[in-house]
Amino acid sequence: MAITLNHLCKYSKENYGMNLICGDEKLNNLVNWVHMLEDPETAGFLHGQELIFSTGIGHPNTDWLIEFAEGLIEHQASGLVLNIGPYIKAVPEDLIEFCSKMKFPLFTIPWKTRIVDITNDFCRKIIKAEENEITVAGAFRDAIFFPEKSLQYRSVLERKEFDLDAEYHVVALSLKDSGNGKLFDFDKKIRMQLMSILYQSSDRFNIFRQDQYLIIVLQNFSQHVIENAIRTLDELCRVRFPQYMIHGGIGAGENGILSLAKNYKRAIAVLHLAEKQQEVIKSYNDIGFYQLLIEVEDTNVLKRFYKDTLGQLEDYDRKNQTDYLDTLKAYLLSNGSIQEVAKTTYVHRNTVNYKIKKIKEILQCELTYQNGLELILALNIKEIM
Repeated sequence: MAITLNHLCKYSKENYGMNLICGDEKLNNLVNWVHMLEDPETAGFLHGQELIFSTGIGHPNTDWLIEFAEGLIEHQASGLVLNIGPYIKAVPEDLIEFCSKMKFPLFTIPWKTRIVDITNDFCRKIIKAEENEITVAGAFRDAIFFPEKSLQYRSVLERKEFDLDAEYHVVALSLKDSGNGKLFDFDKKIRMQLMSILYQSSDRFNIFRQDQYLIIVLQNFSQHVIENAIRTLDELCRVRFPQYMIHGGIGAGENGILSLAKNYKRAIAVLHLAEKQQEVIKSYNDIGFYQLLIEVEDTNVLKRFYKDTLGQLEDYDRKNQTDYLDTLKAYLLSNGSIQEVAKTTYVHRNTVNYKIKKIKEILQCELTYQNGLELILALNIKEIM
């Protein structure tokens, strides 16, 4: 998918005479590809995360470079490499000052360096990084779905320098459009943004799609760092991709590669809870009582319990266009206070009393303390199923 500037340019000084002028704070910028551009107007064709090379050919001076850099930054390029020679004899001081202020990586290469050589080298490294990412993703999939077949994934992950005894977290993300419809084709730009955020902490992670979800496996990331990363991603999406809504579920952090299978299931269940409760991120470690429900291996037990307790009421609502299930939930959460239900649902007390009477008739119970416990349990089951 991409490689950081730092990794891409690791040996570029020795091999190509490439020098970093400024912007070292952003060497963790991802590079998705490299391009040659010579005109400020062409920046609008970028997709983002490209490293740009320029010789200055066709320009009588360097006055255009500030506008050029502004366009690259606006379109989220990863950095700029200037070929110092007959067209750009030296890097202008105002360009250095601007790029330093914007923390935009600015490099130079000497004229004797053949651009075709360095760009081909960088493209090969980017393709190799993508191949490595796909290989690691396949190994993590095997670890999640076929944990017993350890020979198929252990050697791959060890070769890619993952510590199989380290602490691992699994995170499941969903992306929804403004109409709350799930998108099966996750936006590549959002995935790249997440990689950029995570690279600020470590490169020991892998992101891949599984069904309609984006799955992230992280080695030695704290829950706090993961939560902050997802919230940062959500903030960026609200600005750059306002049509999308992010929801995430974090499984428990546990040591060893064999923990992935169990924590993948936990992450998916917690993600469902975050979606139902309209929260950006929820963690298994912080959901309390729901942990007990998630750990039930036979989900049919939970489904039967829900059907036996609230199934009849849900069917009645569906057939008669009523809202008795919502009324019951408000009633139970307010400890049976008719006044509180009337206040929160904006209906008259007499209407609430009538609805509660009908609910008792449909459920054939008096909503005693024991009934209430069972119904609250059923409502919680509905949240995660």
